[in-house]
Amino acid sequence: MLTPDDLPACLRLGSDRGWSEEPEKWAFLLRVGTGFGLFDGDELVGTTIVTRFGDEHAAVSMVLVASSHGGRGLGRRLVEHALAFADAPVVSLHATSYGKPLYEKLGFRSVGVVTAHVGAFGGTASGTSRPVAEADRARVVAVDAEVFGADRSAMWGALFGFASQVRVADDGFVATWLNGPVTMVGPVVAPSVARAAELVADVAVGATVRVDVRDPALGAWLEAHGVVPRFTAELMVRGAFSGDRARLYAPVMQALG
Repeated sequence: MLTPDDLPACLRLGSDRGWSEEPEKWAFLLRVGTGFGLFDGDELVGTTIVTRFGDEHAAVSMVLVASSHGGRGLGRRLVEHALAFADAPVVSLHATSYGKPLYEKLGFRSVGVVTAHVGAFGGTASGTSRPVAEADRARVVAVDAEVFGADRSAMWGALFGFASQVRVADDGFVATWLNGPVTMVGPVVAPSVARAAELVADVAVGATVRVDVRDPALGAWLEAHGVVPRFTAELMVRGAFSGDRARLYAPVMQALG
């Protein structure tokens, strides 16, 4: 299993594959999930992380194989190991076009396209949310479980400390976390696109942000405010989602489903 001591090796492996250096994300995932590594001697040549949400759902992320070890079936070996460890009726992940064929062979199906929007937010705050208070936390965790379809209280226990902002309203909430110079916006939980936009505005003012969205109307609103589409991934699932996911306008991060 990977430990925080393996973080530098994980970053080197990501760089080998052209990934951005994201130490904050890796560190958080290794804290809330379980990381697995493949080694060739002392060299880390493959990774994956499994984040389990109770016995109901697991998210698979950070599936990487060193360029020097491609074509040997190591990616499939990593994902099969992750699935065995997850042992959950629902497993989700976000896939690039490169990884999608492997995941389809392992029983995943695509349920939507997620577009990462990045840019300096050019709007103003709506003023319709407030900073989370200690008394709000249980409600946030409970609503998240309703929306996501699984109890993620353990993840939230870490996220409340990791997040740079968590703001709440009577009908939703939004969080942000710092990924280098970029403010990552998510999760965003709201009853409508208009409400989601108001929540995003309250945390995005004056920042360069990234918001991963499936709803094209929210994407268009972001683009109109300077946060433009950069790349896409496919949300894939093995099993079937539950929960009221229509209210989930942006994930915490793609790595957490």
